[in-house]
This record gives sequence, structure tokens and C-alpha cells, in this order.
Amino acid sequence: MIQNLKTLSLAGALLAGTFLSHAAFAEDRPNITVALQSMGTAGTLDTSDNGGTAARKYQNMIFEQLIELDLSDPNLRARPGLATEWKWLNDTMLEVKLRHGVKFHNGDEMKADDVVFSFSDERYGRLPEQVKAREAGQTTFTHADGTKGIVPPAITAANRKSEWPLLKSVEKVDDYTVRFVMEKATLDTEARLARVNYAAIISKRGFQEAKSWADYALHPVATGPYKVVGVDQGSAIHLVSHDDYWGGKPPIAKLDFMVVPEAASRVNGLMSGEYDIVSDLGPDQVPLLKNTEDFDVVGGPVANIRFIALDTNNGPLKNKLIRQALSHSIDRDTIVNSLWGGMTAVPQGFQHKLFGDLFVEDFKSPAYDPELAKKLLAEAGYKGEKITYRVHNDYYPNELTVAQFDLDNLRKIGFNIDFSVIDNPNDPAPDRMMADLSNTAYFAYPVALLANNCPYGSYNTKTNPKSGMWQNDEFDKLCDVLNTSTDKTEVKKSFARALEIIEAEDPAMVVLHQNAILYGKRADIQWKPSAMFVMDFRPGSFSIKK
Repeated sequence: MIQNLKTLSLAGALLAGTFLSHAAFAEDRPNITVALQSMGTAGTLDTSDNGGTAARKYQNMIFEQLIELDLSDPNLRARPGLATEWKWLNDTMLEVKLRHGVKFHNGDEMKADDVVFSFSDERYGRLPEQVKAREAGQTTFTHADGTKGIVPPAITAANRKSEWPLLKSVEKVDDYTVRFVMEKATLDTEARLARVNYAAIISKRGFQEAKSWADYALHPVATGPYKVVGVDQGSAIHLVSHDDYWGGKPPIAKLDFMVVPEAASRVNGLMSGEYDIVSDLGPDQVPLLKNTEDFDVVGGPVANIRFIALDTNNGPLKNKLIRQALSHSIDRDTIVNSLWGGMTAVPQGFQHKLFGDLFVEDFKSPAYDPELAKKLLAEAGYKGEKITYRVHNDYYPNELTVAQFDLDNLRKIGFNIDFSVIDNPNDPAPDRMMADLSNTAYFAYPVALLANNCPYGSYNTKTNPKSGMWQNDEFDKLCDVLNTSTDKTEVKKSFARALEIIEAEDPAMVVLHQNAILYGKRADIQWKPSAMFVMDFRPGSFSIKK
């Protein structure tokens, strides 16, 4: 190679120098590998049908919204995103001005037509032709003009109703202005526009040119700082820098997310240099990394609440008294102080400080009271009938340790618990009774947490009889108030009452603790996680010490 270089002509030498300078420039930005516990639903990256907490870690680097949450702010304040400004023109119409010069991953400029399409029936598979094609098992449908379109899955169409209950239409004013037309201008409209699920802006052309939903879901075309170049289903997601990103050139050239289910394997991979950042550490792994010069641990509480969901359709949990007994049976303070080492907290019920002045300050979950729990069991006439308790294999950080502690608490009260670890505790099987789950406050409004139990939510038995597990008529009416009222006093009063019902009077859950996400990283990486599950690698959010 040295001899060959000596024989280069001056022109060749200059050309080689040009290539070398480009190579050197490319090396200024690192390739980063992140090990995750899960990528969420295998086979899809789309925010409408891969909506679990695991997917949030990477989705916000692909998709963006008109309004965004400031991920550097512990209180997650809202700020302009793909929109620069917005204002209510009247009681039902919100006008939004779009940012100029935003490029999609395919090179197209984002304009009003894309925003309108992002909220359209076609995008969510709600057109009559799409519904008919889906029911016939077809992956495409035919537009009125004879062109073919793709068919999103039923879950995408179904959830659209609960996620945007009062949205009538989105209309184009000009290339950089759209109007959201609501049946009513509720308090949460702008907050909903800041969510990645059901508010992400996508390329109309990118969607319509996809061969099928399966193809689109693995190759979405959006505006985020990184674009998808490949997916190894269930095991890896490969992203590269979107160099035309409107917020500046991203700090990472190639960003790989690897699925490594075992926490010990993630830590070992970090220490061996295979991974640069690893997610979902357990508290017991923190000292291993903290006591070194080469690695560090960052993270803490996030806007997510861990709870045990109670299926009121099956077995002993049909009895409200037994569910109330469960609510008083678990020592949450010990979970937080001993099992989590004080790194998280017991929430004030099923709510989050993100809700601001709608947060119910004087509410608390049912207290740990073993004697009251035993009394309620006796009143219920409980004779030791089996109650199933299903958990994941540490899908959530520290999940099995906490679940084993819960199990011990429950058995001491006198419950006959059939405990098992399965892939999907929420599977609506006939023996589902207690399922280990969580909900995230993805936007600053009470229904962000309650939506699954409200009408059209996945847990509501009345509107979702196939997989629902609980329903309460008064609670459903309160959900209607939360979704439609513009009176903050009425909303807060309704929210407080909804919390009383869902946690104490007619329990649908046992709240455990606020979730915390801990990350291990190389010590030379300067990066801090957000108060969401989002891993932020945008310009200004990531660097490496020289």
C-alpha cells in the first residue's frame, strides 16, 4: 500500500486526500450500540401497533410530533416541535403553523398534506374499503381511482377511537398551515398532539408507496434524527443518521439497538465493550458498574406506574371484597425502600405530577393493612380458591424480585396464589386474574393513564369484551367528562372520583410503585435519560468526552 501511494499522481494524491478527509470526518461521529430488554411488538416499529414501553426507547428517534415534550426537563414541558406555533381560532378549531424545511427520511419536505394524512382514516385503516379488505384477510385495498393502498391491522383502527375521541378532521389551509377541527375544544387537545402514539407525523408518499403494512411497519418514513436501514425481527433495529434533520446533524453516525433479554448479559456486554449503553438495570447491578472508572449508571423515575391489573371476569376476583383485600395486602414502602434502594417512589395513586394542577394532592392508594385485608377476605367468604398471578420475565426492571415479594405478602394474608412467569401476562385467557403491567403518562392529562380502562380502552369489558377485564358505569361517565369537559374544576373533581373507584371502591388494579429506568453506559459518554422511556440521541443530547 505504501509503494502504491508513492506512485500516485498529484491529481490522484489530491483525490485520495479528499477521500481521507471525508473518512476522517465520518469518524468524528461514533457508531453506538445500545442493548435493550425488548423492542416491543416484533415485526413492527410503527407507533400505532407497537405501543409498549419498550418501543418508546427508540421510536422517538424515528418519529416526531407537531408539539414535543422537552426531554431534558424533569417536568416534560411542552414546546414547539414540527409546528412553530398554534392557536385556537374558536371553540372547535386549532390552527397550527408548520416548520419550514423539515425533511422526511426519503428526502421529501414535510408539508400540510403529510400532516393531514398522518391523522386520516386511511393512515389508521378506517376507510370502509380497508375494513372490508381486512375482514377478507387482504393486505391491500383499491382506492376509488383504481390505485392500490395498504391495510393497517385492526388494533390500529380500533385504538384510534379512544386516542382521538373528539377529533372530527384535520384540514389543509396552505402548504404550511393546518387546522384541527374538534367536536369540542377539550383541555387535552394540545397535550395529545405531543404524544408519539397517534400523533406522529409520517410521509404520505412513504406510506402510500409501501407494498404492504408489514413492509411499511418495518420501514416507516418520518422526520426523526435517525432513519431505519434494517430490522432483524425481534432482535435488532439498525438506524443511521438523518443528516438532513431540521434540528441539526445528529451526533451518532450509526445507531444500533440490540435486543438482549437477560439483564446480566446486557451488563456483561457493556463491560466487554460489545455495547456502549445498556437499559433496564436492576438495583442490584448498580454497584457493579458504579464502582469502576470505566462505567457509570444514570437514570431514575419515569412517568410510568407499575401495577397489578385485576380481571373481574374470572374466578374469585369477580368478588369486589376480594379485590379490595388485594389492595391492602402489599407493602409498597418496602418495595421502594428495600427492593429499589430508594431509587423510586410510591406514587400518590394512579396519577403523575406531569398532570400539573389536575394532580389530586390529597389522594393516596389504599394503605398496606394486613388485618383489614384478612377481614375483607373473611367477609367475602373466601375459602382458598386459586387466584392466578402472571408476570413477565423481567420485562420491567426488577419485575421478578418485586413480584416474588408481592407473592409472599399475598400468601401471608391467606390468598392461594398460582404464580407463573409467562411471555404475555395480559393474554385474555380464561384463567387470567392478576396480570403484572404498567401504564405511562404519555401526555399531561389524566386520561393518559386511565384510557385503557375508559370506554374503547383495551381493559374496558363493555366496549372491548374480547380482551377487557373490568368495567364500571360511573367510571365510564367520568371518562366522558375527562374527555369532553373544558372546566378544570369539573375535570379535577371527576378525576379524583375516578381514582377512588378504580383503586378502592371497585378495584381494577393494585398500584405498586413508580417505575424507574436505570442505564449503564461507558463513562466517557455524556448522556442523560429523560423522565420518559425515551432515549434521546438528538443534537445537543449526546457527546463523548475527548
